[in-house]
Amino acid sequence: MHHFRFDFPAGRYHATPWGHHVNEGLVEWPPSPWRIVRALLATGYTKLGWQQIPEDMRRLVEGLALTEPSYRLPQATTGHTRHYMPVKGWKKGIQKTSLVIDAFINPAGPLWVEWPAVLEPVQRDLLEQLLNCLGYLGRAESRVTARLATGDEKISGVIVSTQRTEPDDEPVRLLAPLKSQEYDIWRCHSLRAPNDLLSALHLDTNTLQKERWNFPPGARELIYWRPASALSLAPATGWSGGTASNRGDTALFALSTDKKRDVLPLMARALPTMALFRRALLSNIGDEQQLGRCSELTGKDAQGQPLRREHQHAHFIPMSLDARDPKRIDHVLVHAPMGFGPLAEGGLRRLRKTWAKKMDDIAVTLIGIGKRESFRSVGGALVPELGSGTTWVSRTPFVPPRFLKSHGRDSLEEQLRAELERRGLPDLATAPSIAVPTEEDDAAKCARWFRGFARTSQGNRGAPPAGVFHVTFTFVQPVDGPLCLGWGCHFGLGLFVPRQSE
Repeated sequence: MHHFRFDFPAGRYHATPWGHHVNEGLVEWPPSPWRIVRALLATGYTKLGWQQIPEDMRRLVEGLALTEPSYRLPQATTGHTRHYMPVKGWKKGIQKTSLVIDAFINPAGPLWVEWPAVLEPVQRDLLEQLLNCLGYLGRAESRVTARLATGDEKISGVIVSTQRTEPDDEPVRLLAPLKSQEYDIWRCHSLRAPNDLLSALHLDTNTLQKERWNFPPGARELIYWRPASALSLAPATGWSGGTASNRGDTALFALSTDKKRDVLPLMARALPTMALFRRALLSNIGDEQQLGRCSELTGKDAQGQPLRREHQHAHFIPMSLDARDPKRIDHVLVHAPMGFGPLAEGGLRRLRKTWAKKMDDIAVTLIGIGKRESFRSVGGALVPELGSGTTWVSRTPFVPPRFLKSHGRDSLEEQLRAELERRGLPDLATAPSIAVPTEEDDAAKCARWFRGFARTSQGNRGAPPAGVFHVTFTFVQPVDGPLCLGWGCHFGLGLFVPRQSE
């Protein structure tokens, strides 16, 4: 067994999987055996001065092709940058640009490749020499340092192999070299193919396109199984049975589109957008949600009835962490006070896209899963929705759960107090303040904005009670967010933030 160690000094790994366009935002993780072998060949030409392939290298490649490696992945997250390249000229005095999405992996440690190849000492020495000279893996900006492991090193990481071990493992298609004898047999039926396996490994993309190959000659496709938790720095939390004290209850997602001006859903369409987000999430759970095995996301028990513990299931909270455009939804916080079980967590980790009205697919990137306290700040900035305080102000309109009356239990104040009591929150110190839209203060301006909020979505949710309100109220003691009250509170309405974070 030979252990390759790859470190990423720049903190990023860039590589586009075979058969995908760079603007799809996908990264080949882990790197395929085909990519690693080609990188070793390129290193021989550029660093060792080869003019032709040495016989030892030929045997090394044939030895590596006989077996399938496995991987030990470090914890990592995905990311991307966008570049608008000025390569399309000018039109009516405006420079036309082309969007290029550069996706990458941020590994938190070394990548290990366990290759069970049988090599002679001279071939192993050559392999060690090539790894020590290797400068990048994937695209040219994907800098690496590589070497063979010594006998006393501790090898750790998430195991990725061709054997599936967990139900929520994700399939990853990787290319690997054919065995030399298999290639010779295959070549008898394809006269256009290169003479041998090494010649096939030398073909570049331009040659493949010119010769109209839809698959690299000499390559075979392997299905590897990657755990769903492999692309999240937040540690996976397990199912603990009864309480949410020792399992994650919060997940944070970032939204993005490939539009030139980053068009994202309006906050005014929070209700239908969050309903579609929930639908996209539940599609990753599959039939299991119908069996009542994911009540933390569905809010229903095994008999399809609403949970007895009100408001303990998931709230889908729209957030705008970009102060330049606070009326657009750029993040979604999923918070379930009862905690996430393994089925729900697997669905959260598999979510890749969502939708909104009159918009193309919206890319969804998981930032992390964990306890609510872990998300009080993101990128050094505080998250207002998870703040703490005594005075809270409407961020999205409060819709009373029942039709309003001027007095009694159906008045706005009493309905608000009832909402707080159901959640076990402290009582109000004073009567709530309701903004009057006809006035000119900031609360009134916000109340006028609330009039444009959508209060319907696809599905049979029923008609909402009349009226949307901008409310400010004060507790008798500080309360921690998130705070969602009233009709539609699980889908973005009735969201409050502490006054200092308004």
